[in-house]
Amino acid sequence: MAYKVIEAVVPISFMYKNRVGRYLQHYLNGLKEKKILGSKCSGCGRVVVPPRSACGRCYGVMDELVELPQEGTLVNWTVAYVKQEGGEFKRGDPYILGMIKIDGCDSLLSAKILEVDPQKVKSEIKVKAIWKEETTGDYTDLVGFVPL
Repeated sequence: MAYKVIEAVVPISFMYKNRVGRYLQHYLNGLKEKKILGSKCSGCGRVVVPPRSACGRCYGVMDELVELPQEGTLVNWTVAYVKQEGGEFKRGDPYILGMIKIDGCDSLLSAKILEVDPQKVKSEIKVKAIWKEETTGDYTDLVGFVPL
């Protein structure tokens, strides 16, 4: 099925130099070590990624960091055509942006889905994390997920 793509020029810059906070800093430090870190609620036991300080379900403290597996399930996805590069939005080839339920986690993680034809992607496929060879403690260290 052919889709008509509408293009809009939006002069927006997303270049920030703000501190991310203690919990997200733990997450970024984990990415540097090629680990996916989440936090566990001391009240209900819920595990979320990226880590946060308070549970959205029971309002308990989420002060226990846990290392999560490198695998999960693609729950939902969209095909995107716009990429942000250097603070600018640019139209490019289609890619898949997915919501992944990491094994042992109760929330979803957003990431690119690689090595899948955007016309043939489907939910409920098992995926595994792919990392940059040299990591720096940045969100882009986790390149995306590929099917198992």
